[in-house]
Amino acid sequence: MNRAKGLLTMFLFVAAFIAVPAKAESIASFPKDFLDWPVVKESVNLPADAVLPPDTSLFIQESVRAYSWINNGLGSPLTIRVHPNKLAEYRTHGPYSDGPTAVAVSEAQGIVWVTEHIGGEAVYGSYNRQGKDISHQHPSLQPTFCQSCHTTYKDICINGTCAEPVLDVYSE
Repeated sequence: MNRAKGLLTMFLFVAAFIAVPAKAESIASFPKDFLDWPVVKESVNLPADAVLPPDTSLFIQESVRAYSWINNGLGSPLTIRVHPNKLAEYRTHGPYSDGPTAVAVSEAQGIVWVTEHIGGEAVYGSYNRQGKDISHQHPSLQPTFCQSCHTTYKDICINGTCAEPVLDVYSE
């Protein structure tokens, strides 16, 4: 009886351990000096109630859907900065040398999305302004989410950086 009870306890412990999802962690490293990087674009995380033109790209539609929760659905200015040593690479969308490449900062929410290149591949991370990893706070902040979107829309996201700011949708 004690052996059966011990086996049951061990089984329940292992089952509980397997059932607990792993905590998401950023892959890209947080660049402490990102505020010194030049601003290359300004855009916006649109509010949840934004009405997009009918011909809006799927990339923008997905971006709006994914980030409509930011700033309690009110949207946020978005500032894009690029590492000073990677400006020429950014202008041609790579290929990129290794190291931190770009950040997108949701100004109202304080989210810092980081794109870094390692071995020619883009990796991603989500942090607050102090450098604390926040990728576990929302599914759209997880590196796998970033990777999925950035690889799905290869016509817009070339070598890991994307080139269709949401404001362009409204600039006509």
